[in-house]
Amino acid sequence: MSKVTTPANFQPNFWVVVPTYNPGLEVWGQWVRALESQNCKPVQVFAVDSGSTDGTLAVSQQAGFKILHVLAKNFNHGGTRQWALNQALNQAQEQASQANPSSAEFVVFMTHDAILANENALQTLLSAFQDAQVAAAYGRQLPQPQASWLEAHTRAFNYPENAHTVQLQDKARMGIKACFFSNSFAAYRVKDLLQLGGFPSHLPLGEDTYTAAKLLLSGQSLRYQASAAVYHSHNYNLKQDFQRMFDTGVFHAQNPWLFKNFGNPDGAGLKLVKSQWQCLQQNKSARLNPHPGRFIGAFQLIQTNAVKWVAYRLGRAYRLMPKQIRPALSMSKNFWQAP
Repeated sequence: MSKVTTPANFQPNFWVVVPTYNPGLEVWGQWVRALESQNCKPVQVFAVDSGSTDGTLAVSQQAGFKILHVLAKNFNHGGTRQWALNQALNQAQEQASQANPSSAEFVVFMTHDAILANENALQTLLSAFQDAQVAAAYGRQLPQPQASWLEAHTRAFNYPENAHTVQLQDKARMGIKACFFSNSFAAYRVKDLLQLGGFPSHLPLGEDTYTAAKLLLSGQSLRYQASAAVYHSHNYNLKQDFQRMFDTGVFHAQNPWLFKNFGNPDGAGLKLVKSQWQCLQQNKSARLNPHPGRFIGAFQLIQTNAVKWVAYRLGRAYRLMPKQIRPALSMSKNFWQAP
């Protein structure tokens, strides 16, 4: 395992891009305060708002963020993020003749509900780029205190305590987990991202996994910075779990090259279910938020994973469905309306 140290004088030039849409004043206030407490400051924060009506815009403006507006119906996970980065690049080009141009070598992408866990989070994440081979890095996601036990366990499973660097040859032991990545808290070397053509705009989700896989195939490395963390989790209901996994199935059906290069995801999913079961049986109360009892926990485990499995399989077969049905099964409604 390679280790990246963070010198006290390490101050990279970077932007932060965060899509916002009615996060709630309490959550957004926490997000802003956590960012302001960082010992490593961004050149500029770009808040990409899709029509918030909860006071988010006022807080963003007061914090000095550059607010970019996009219609909610036009939001796209990959396309909107790339558009925001292009706006940042255009701004930097316009200011290039000034004494202090707002250029940046790196860009950090976050979501409006991912709260930086400590004042070193951004600096630690970006320290991954001291290795010139690293093109992108993502941090650890810790569950919120109110997270369900299944969600808390999933976060612990996908975001372990130990950091690691991933290269293409690691796919032999990691399979498709080699290109696991999350734009909820991730950083990219701008030039490497642009060399790939930026994020794709034709996906319902998974623009981060797609880009991570392409970076690996291009010979670059990915870094998981476990000591750089955010608090980020979701308590989805069964309908939301279904829609999310349906979109994941669609994403995989669209990109069979992922399986060809990294292997089938079924094995990774089975490992997660086995780990959930072991966690429940071992009564690890620290990982069960709150402890549901074994009977209720087993029911939740079986029900949730059954719903996800059905949704994923339907997503993989979406081309066989009537077009008018697909948006109802999906969380990314806008994707189906785009040409």
